[in-house]
Amino acid sequence: MNDVNKHSFTRTDPNPTGVVAPGYWIINVRIHDQLRYERYLEMAIDAIDSGGGDLIIRTSDGFVAAGNPKPRLVVVKFSSYAVAMDAFASVSQQAALLVYDQIADYDVMIVEGLDFPF
Repeated sequence: MNDVNKHSFTRTDPNPTGVVAPGYWIINVRIHDQLRYERYLEMAIDAIDSGGGDLIIRTSDGFVAAGNPKPRLVVVKFSSYAVAMDAFASVSQQAALLVYDQIADYDVMIVEGLDFPF
């Protein structure tokens, strides 16, 4: 087993499959104005769609096992980290964020997923 140590998840090969890893937006949010949030959501979905993203999690129903996160979690998947970065930097997403800044507190991480199966 030279590509993955199943116990520590440590790679011995930097890209064992040659597959481009997906990119994700991970957003933790507290919404203060639900009516205006609906407008933001329309704009954000346009930005996600134009970047080829898939909204895979959007929920307030989760068990917080540790810490004090904001009450809503959103995860968007893109074909790669570079595509996720480009979509976030897009004019349409930046316009949506101008609305978001006024109606919510949020944290956004853009991360690269795994490029190999477990």
